[in-house]
Amino acid sequence: MSKLVEHYLCGKFISEGNWSHMRRSMPVHEMILMLEGEMYIAEDQEQYVVRAHDLLFLQAGRTHYGYQISDAPVSFYWVHYGSAQGTFCNFPTHASIQVPSMANQLFKQLLHVSSFSSDEADAAALLLFKELERNLRTDYRPHNAVVDHICKWVDIHLHTHITVSEIAENFNFNKDYISKMVKREKGIGLKTYILNERMRRAKRLLLNTNASVKEISAQCGFSDYKLFLRTFKQHEGSTPTEYRNHLYSTQLNRL
Repeated sequence: MSKLVEHYLCGKFISEGNWSHMRRSMPVHEMILMLEGEMYIAEDQEQYVVRAHDLLFLQAGRTHYGYQISDAPVSFYWVHYGSAQGTFCNFPTHASIQVPSMANQLFKQLLHVSSFSSDEADAAALLLFKELERNLRTDYRPHNAVVDHICKWVDIHLHTHITVSEIAENFNFNKDYISKMVKREKGIGLKTYILNERMRRAKRLLLNTNASVKEISAQCGFSDYKLFLRTFKQHEGSTPTEYRNHLYSTQLNRL
């Protein structure tokens, strides 16, 4: 397997009570993030009680099954995945995470993108596993990780008309707080960061693709083409066409 993580299937399980996990063995790994209640599950002969904010990693080829009924309501996220040999092999079978809100958000993102394409799902799964890897370390720094994931979320959704308020709501933060948090790490507020990333993407597309300026405008999240032209000129000191022609001419001169 060439990919670090390959997503196969994911979902959110909800039971109103009087439930026990089925007995099965699968050719892929499974990771569970517990949201509510207690789950009594065994892998081969090892038994676990999994509670809210707990992680459980079940290995491919091993038999897992419920060994006791859960009387109260139970809910958890789950993902079936494959991984390259040696990748994320240091995860404990059963652990509690330090910042569950971020893992919850990344699981929601995985559920969302999994219906679009396998590549997007693989990327979202890798992001989730990297967050869990950091989260389980003793030197975990939640603020840095949160900002890192905010920036990755911005990059994924840059083609849409995202706003600071939308991002704050998505990550369950106040919009002023989330902007200050980004500024502490990046030196600029979230609104400026989004604009800079839009311009960075626009310049990359102008240089590396044959897409029209109007198409690039849309790919960078601008619904108003004229606004994109004005913003680009204010930001770069030239129009998108001038920028592209200058770079193209420079590249030809270097050949």
